[in-house]
Amino acid sequence: MEQALHMLEFEGKTLAYAMSGDGPPVVFGPRWVSHLNEEWADPSPRTFYERLATTHTVVRFDRLGCGLSSRDLDVDPSPESESRQLEAVIDAIGGHAAVFVTSCCALAATQLAIRAPDKVESLVYFGCSASRADIPEPTKRSLIQFTRTNWPLAAQMFAGLFDPHASGDEIASLTRMQRAAASAAAASAFVELAIDSDVRPLLPHVAVPALVLHRRGDRTVPIGRGRELASLLPNARFVPLAGDSNLPWRDGQRELFRALNGFLEHDAPVERADDSPLSCRETEVLRLVSTGMSNREIARVLVLSEHTVHRHVANILRKLSQSTRAAAATQAMRAGLI
Repeated sequence: MEQALHMLEFEGKTLAYAMSGDGPPVVFGPRWVSHLNEEWADPSPRTFYERLATTHTVVRFDRLGCGLSSRDLDVDPSPESESRQLEAVIDAIGGHAAVFVTSCCALAATQLAIRAPDKVESLVYFGCSASRADIPEPTKRSLIQFTRTNWPLAAQMFAGLFDPHASGDEIASLTRMQRAAASAAAASAFVELAIDSDVRPLLPHVAVPALVLHRRGDRTVPIGRGRELASLLPNARFVPLAGDSNLPWRDGQRELFRALNGFLEHDAPVERADDSPLSCRETEVLRLVSTGMSNREIARVLVLSEHTVHRHVANILRKLSQSTRAAAATQAMRAGLI
């Protein structure tokens, strides 16, 4: 599979984006620095994108100041400008898409989902936070200054932070990609944008479905920040993943794709058969039961208490006159209830 590169004019500059695969579009909000060609040449991220591209059209782009897009930054990046860039890419591919949000574009994507919900079908937040209030202010300023004044060493430090168990060669490769993607000035500006962003006031206003994925051992953005983000979204599922990398293509892929594909395929509001005895929420719970999830896992996905899930399952068994979860799921599938 190959990627098709495209360029679009954006406010007097050039935005580069790439497309691969076929199916409903998923637009990846850019990581803090990116380079479409360098990333595609790396087998690890390319395999991740190609796997998703078997069922979806994968769209990636370099934000202004990075990669193949215009590299000059006349003004500091802002959430508003980043949001307009994301919107321009979505408009270029048809005007409607699911958006995969990485840690550094959470505010921009959230703004767009509120401002133009007709363009954002759903949001997948991976390794994101609502804010970085957990980082002391002096530490933030030091990190920005370190990136600006010692970019080669900072790029190596970030590579190790994003992927703690990477080999020496993998760290070197990611370091080279980051340095090829952006200048020291641009990289430090994007670090500042990311760690100063506070999306907490906006999250309760997001109406589109959202999936929050977060690795339990993430050292870049602790999982507690992801749980906070999910708790503020009115229509979110939270799924903790094994591993410690902040890169979606690293660590185990099985549970990530199970959650991602399930969400992208069923991100519309759950409907039930007209003659179903189950409520919409019970139908949703039973669908997850049928995948083999435990009550605890379902509670995390739906952002419910485990007690609430237990009560839903009990109601399902009573309504379907079944004694086991497996029997209820089997009966529901045969009857077309799920």
